[in-house]
Amino acid sequence: MTDEADVPSGIDLRDPSDAKAWIAEADVKRPWRADVRKAIAERVAEAGRARVVDAARLGILDAARLHVLELGPGPGLLAEAILEACDVERYVLFDFSPPMLAAATRRLGDRAVAVLGDYKQPDWTSALEGPFDAIVAMQSVHEIRHKRHVPGLYAQARTLMRPDSVLVVSDHEPKDERPLFMSATEQLAAMTLAGFVDPTIVATFNGLYVCACAAT
Repeated sequence: MTDEADVPSGIDLRDPSDAKAWIAEADVKRPWRADVRKAIAERVAEAGRARVVDAARLGILDAARLHVLELGPGPGLLAEAILEACDVERYVLFDFSPPMLAAATRRLGDRAVAVLGDYKQPDWTSALEGPFDAIVAMQSVHEIRHKRHVPGLYAQARTLMRPDSVLVVSDHEPKDERPLFMSATEQLAAMTLAGFVDPTIVATFNGLYVCACAAT
């Protein structure tokens, strides 16, 4: 590892005008984001189906309902897709941007709980009550601003997860040499370094990818 500086952001998503512009442009620039959301939701639903089987085998009632944490939920579009595809008992939105959390809350109402926090801070997990059956992130992990921080972020996330839970991440393939975006292969390596197992590339869409792994 180097001490290379973190990559500064050109926008401030805590600013209402910047957040509004991002929300308006994101799906216009990349209309296949809907397919990415569907792929993530399907992977979470797969984890939910596995829990149904386990619950039936063990005779445990209601054990199959999922607890989901989303890192950097933006306006709540991924949350909406997951809530429609899965049997979710608790969905937590964790974001450092009050305007984004407000937009997500307007979309989702009481189907999700908003928590203001910043996963760049070393104690970010203290604001959250686990355990979770799934942690998801779509185009948000790079907001940690340098890929060297990602294994540590995932290791912290893992402390919030049940055994056999799933981490599902989507982000951009890098287009330049900046140490901001990670390739899908780098994502799999970061997941392994953080102690996850079975890291897999689930899908790719025009420069966006979906990777998943399991907590033990």
